[in-house]
Amino acid sequence: MAVETSAVGGGAGSGTSEGQRLKGGQLSLPNCVALSAAVMAPVIAVILNAPAAAANGQGALPLAFLAAFIGTGFVAVTVVQFARRLPSSGLFYTYVSHALGGGAGFYTGWLYFAAYVLLAIGLFTANGAFLHNYMATEWSVNVNWWILSLAEMGLIFMFSLRSIKTSVRIDLSLLAFEMVVFITLAVIAIAKAGSANTLHYFTPSATSGGVKDVGLAAVFGILSFIGFESAATLGEESRNPKRNIPLAVGGATVIIGVFYVFMMYALSAGYGLNSAVHLKAFIADASPFATIATHDASWMTQIIDIAGVLGLFSCFLAVQNATVRVIFSMGRDNVLPGVLGKVHPRFHSPYTAIYALTAISVVAGILFSLWLGDSLTDVYGWTGTIGTVAIVLVYMLASIGLIRFFWRDPERNIFLHVICPILGIVALAYPLYVNIKPNQPYPFNLVFWVMLAWLILGGFVYWYFRQNDPEKLKAVGRVLAEDVEDLAEGKLASGPVTAAATPAP
Repeated sequence: MAVETSAVGGGAGSGTSEGQRLKGGQLSLPNCVALSAAVMAPVIAVILNAPAAAANGQGALPLAFLAAFIGTGFVAVTVVQFARRLPSSGLFYTYVSHALGGGAGFYTGWLYFAAYVLLAIGLFTANGAFLHNYMATEWSVNVNWWILSLAEMGLIFMFSLRSIKTSVRIDLSLLAFEMVVFITLAVIAIAKAGSANTLHYFTPSATSGGVKDVGLAAVFGILSFIGFESAATLGEESRNPKRNIPLAVGGATVIIGVFYVFMMYALSAGYGLNSAVHLKAFIADASPFATIATHDASWMTQIIDIAGVLGLFSCFLAVQNATVRVIFSMGRDNVLPGVLGKVHPRFHSPYTAIYALTAISVVAGILFSLWLGDSLTDVYGWTGTIGTVAIVLVYMLASIGLIRFFWRDPERNIFLHVICPILGIVALAYPLYVNIKPNQPYPFNLVFWVMLAWLILGGFVYWYFRQNDPEKLKAVGRVLAEDVEDLAEGKLASGPVTAAATPAP
């Protein structure tokens, strides 16, 4: 997220964060797709979320994930439409600031910043725990999880500090490997399924609860798409951001959505979920893909484990890069400490944000593990749930913002700018409720209260800025990509684009 000013004024090495910009034009469309896809962590999502959805989804898992795909698509429309107008590393923080004002933009950034920091903390612990389990099981080597997490954190720190291009290329390579492995397993499972291949899995009658249970299972499908928008944080660094960022967000959503539906069909057919006996065994199986591999392709069991290890690492690297760009943008606007908006003079990376996030991930990850436990899902599950709630709230705010942004715009399209965001909000309402509803088991019963406390704290911070530096709120999220040559017919000056250069919606 470093700022380079090859085309715009403001040097990367200046002593202040104000006016600093990221190095433009260095990332291609596949690079941007890789970041969004890696944050979604498709292989990890199907490994963890398919069993979680099994009790409700049963044989209708393909339908549940298809419904989630469609629901997420409505939210993706919001990101795509905003990205065409407002390419920036600030993502929702920038979008909502322009649509609903600096106050709403501040709260959006406040939520999104916390969400991705929590995801990074959870991934720090999960990576070490997953690798520990793999090494202990397959090699009989017992290395403490935190040592493995620190080693992986060191690699991620180095990659994110030195080159975003290298980071996304690594993500792309690892993603290709993981998805090829699981698609191969899926093809084998379908080929061997015989009479278990049926379109019945795409009907509500494939689950005992009908449409209601499909809806409950679809919650886990929607959670599997969290992070689809991450490519938009590369808006300042990509080539032709007004074209490539919308294509990357939409493309990653479609690619991973098709992958999810195909994998759920392969799981249903491979396990034979049209049989009551197999369905009962499936619901009790914590690792159904491993079971299918053992039964249909035993030679792939080791490869699948390796794909899981690499999938978590790829997700961690992508989340690190996306998160530091949000922190950088907020530091550049001095909503967070201005030092976080600095750019490395040599590597052109947001190095102070990288230092800060790395330290937070390590310290908080170890402290949380002492409280919650150090298994794969202890910290990862809790921090991920809170992060998901915050991100869903951000998605909803952005959807409202899209309606407002285009309300009087001559290019307004009723379907894209009104109907789609409304449907996106509707699709997100139940997943939001499921994660904050009362009577959850400990520590998930704390999720609602943690979110409430964070929102109240944000209110105090907002009040402080409102009283002491209101101009700062007006400037929130106003720096856009340097090569956006025309926003709503307004020509850009030879410096960072600010609110004055962008017409009010």
